[in-house]
Amino acid sequence: MYVLIKARLASKMELETVYTLDEALKLYALYCMDMDIERGQAEELKNKVQT
Repeated sequence: MYVLIKARLASKMELETVYTLDEALKLYALYCMDMDIERGQAEELKNKVQT
């Protein structure tokens, strides 16, 4: 869950008191999907610029 704290999506206190483990894992999954989408978009833009 350090990734959620580092990305400033949740604080340590929030993860301990507010979110259930299931909710925290869903938040992490959404964060990972968002990072994958951004990475893919950056790669597409890079490919467009090169051609």
